[in-house]
Amino acid sequence: MLCQIVSGFVLWLALGSGVGYQGGGGQGITDTGSFLSWTRHQWIDFHDWTAVALVVLVILHLVLHWKWIVYTTKKALTFKQ
Repeated sequence: MLCQIVSGFVLWLALGSGVGYQGGGGQGITDTGSFLSWTRHQWIDFHDWTAVALVVLVILHLVLHWKWIVYTTKKALTFKQ
C-alpha cells in the first residue's frame, strides 16, 4: 500500500498530468520529465502493478482468514438476552 501512496504522489505532484497540447495532429501526450531517473510511464507501470499485487494480497488475506470472518460475523449478529 505504501508503494501505491508514494507512486501516486509522485505521479500527481512531481510529474504532473502528462497531457499537453502539441497542435497540428500531435497526439496531445507529452513526456513531462522524470523523477528519480524513472519516466512518467515507468511510474505508471509501477503504480499499476503494485495495485495488482495489492488486490491479490487482499484476496489472499480474506481467503486465509475466512473462517475467522464468518465466526466473528455470526457472533456479532447473534443477540443473546
